[in-house]
Amino acid sequence: MKLSPLALSFAAVSLSGLAAAEPHPSLPQLVVPQGLGVNIHFTDPKPGEIEQLAAAGFRWVRMDFFWGSIERERGKYDFSAYERLLAALDAHGIHPVFILDYGNKLYESGGGSILTEEGRAAFAKWAAAATTHFKGRGILWEIWNEPNGGFWPPKADVDQYAAAALAASKAIHEATPDEPIIGPATSGIDMKFLEGCFKAGLLTYWSAVSVHPYRQEAPETAEPEYHSLRRLIAQYAPKDKVIPILSGEWGYSSAWNNFDPIKQGKYLPREWLTNLTNGVPVSIWYDWHDDGKDPKEQEHHFGTTENEYHAGRDPVYDPKPAYVAARTLISQLDGFRFSRRVATSRPDDFALLFTKGEELRVVAWTTLSEAHTIKVAADPGKFDVTSHLGEKQPSIESLTGFLNIPVSDSPTYLSAEKPNPKLASAPEAHPLRAVLSPESANSLAVRVENLPESAFHGTLRLVQTQGVEATTSSQPVDFTDGEIEKTVAFPLKTPAQGEFTAGFQIENASGVAYASPVLRYRLLSPDILTHAKVVADGDAKVASEQTLSTEPPPEPLPGSKEPALKITYHFDAGWKFLRVTPPHADAPIEGQPTAFGFWVFGDGKGGAPRLRVADSTHQMWQVGSEPIKWTGWRYIQFDLTSSTTHWGGAKDSTIHFPIEWDSSFLLDNAGRKQVEGAIYVTNPVLIYPASSGRAHAE
Repeated sequence: MKLSPLALSFAAVSLSGLAAAEPHPSLPQLVVPQGLGVNIHFTDPKPGEIEQLAAAGFRWVRMDFFWGSIERERGKYDFSAYERLLAALDAHGIHPVFILDYGNKLYESGGGSILTEEGRAAFAKWAAAATTHFKGRGILWEIWNEPNGGFWPPKADVDQYAAAALAASKAIHEATPDEPIIGPATSGIDMKFLEGCFKAGLLTYWSAVSVHPYRQEAPETAEPEYHSLRRLIAQYAPKDKVIPILSGEWGYSSAWNNFDPIKQGKYLPREWLTNLTNGVPVSIWYDWHDDGKDPKEQEHHFGTTENEYHAGRDPVYDPKPAYVAARTLISQLDGFRFSRRVATSRPDDFALLFTKGEELRVVAWTTLSEAHTIKVAADPGKFDVTSHLGEKQPSIESLTGFLNIPVSDSPTYLSAEKPNPKLASAPEAHPLRAVLSPESANSLAVRVENLPESAFHGTLRLVQTQGVEATTSSQPVDFTDGEIEKTVAFPLKTPAQGEFTAGFQIENASGVAYASPVLRYRLLSPDILTHAKVVADGDAKVASEQTLSTEPPPEPLPGSKEPALKITYHFDAGWKFLRVTPPHADAPIEGQPTAFGFWVFGDGKGGAPRLRVADSTHQMWQVGSEPIKWTGWRYIQFDLTSSTTHWGGAKDSTIHFPIEWDSSFLLDNAGRKQVEGAIYVTNPVLIYPASSGRAHAE
């Protein structure tokens, strides 16, 4: 029996090919709304509060289970506050994730973490007493909250955390072997910290790995990180033990730059749907309601409702769009099981299929800023359409073997009026990521990432090329099980000169698995890098050293004779980054580019590459790319059409051309820890829509 990559996240497969294990029975299945919930900050809900929470359909809450408030006298535990909370939750069928945290001043002088053998023993004894007291109540027991962040004073230490977590996990397992234990609830998907936990043997006791995938980018950007974490879990997990990933805390503040309640309301369902797509059975949104009213305090505005409580009114909190979006998703998909992501030809477009018996639901959206239409295979039939906020839209019909679905950046729910066998068996998307770049003037390169790591056999074709001629227009692109990425090179008959146009698509037996739009590429002068200056930025109190030089990289970029800019850096712990400012930075960039590209020789240190441009209203736009976790050469691209951080100027979320450079390259110390290294950057390119005509102004 061959299981899909998604199924593999829920079942270990023995050498004989038979399913050998299942996840812990306390973990929900991929059925809406079994795994959906919110963080709370109370043990005694206000009148009407749990009723409103339950009315949205939330089935989980996540709440601190404070050691210091429960054990105020050595060896004596008062669980009464949590008994009251459980009684309120039980009345509405809501389960808790209880976070076994934080330190206790009875045993640790600081009280915020566990640093001594006495503290570890007391923490383990208390944890076992808690699970014994509440066993069989459907609780997920999570060990600590963000120990890699600011919740393990005086500073994060994976060895100290792992020692305390291991002591508690062993004690819980011995006292209540059927109770599920999860952890470590990392801030972000911190692979280094997570691997330290796994090396310590914690996966022997944990039923799931919890992470907090916060970001100010679109939720779908978490997918590659989930795949990387799943690989890491598989490396350290006991044989035949299934250990899913849980999204234990993740939200978007409606007060962040480039965010508002409307955008927050779009991202909540996309976050949950992204998690379901990636086999994540529990998704806890942070936060239930806003924590304050200060419009400038970002921490006050993560909630699904406003902050003010209205006693005696129904509802007691004013819903934000995020609450309405959560309620809509749950009502539209109530009882439906996630089946698969359906092939749509573009990685930016999403069509998720949900089933309940013969009933079908499709949820569709795009990460692109412009609305358009996607095609999904379907038998003739009518589909009711509902917006992400529950508004009824005009129905659509499938008449020609395909369902044409209008998509935007907010999910749309489609309900088939009758069984639709063709849609039910529509080809499953094989998630690929691919990008084309000029490797040199003599070669085009297409880097393809195989996100599921399962076998794929297809053909990569160049389409609508102009200004370049490759020696062949098609090449095989095959992945075996476990292969992650490869680069397919297309040698050119004559060197590229200045500008060229090209697109590509990847086909397999099911049709087009991936299609890139036809784009125009403009090769830039290396002067914007090699004649640039470097500026230290960020917190002036955080020390840094940074230098620029032009010298040969450790390995030459194949076929390229362009000089490379070497960026050497040292950042102390804290908020610090460097900006590379090109000569004539205030000169307008010609045309209306949609992206920028560079080849980067990485050092594997995890720095965050970005660039920054200003538009004609002096609105600043900062664009990011993937962290530099690789060594050797890789092409990276900065996309201006996706969700982009901006500030100043018109503040209208619209790029007013022409634009000009602020920083042609920016390296951020995203980990905020002391780090040093060196990277090389070369072969800059501007990218335009092919339909815009010539890339530069006439």
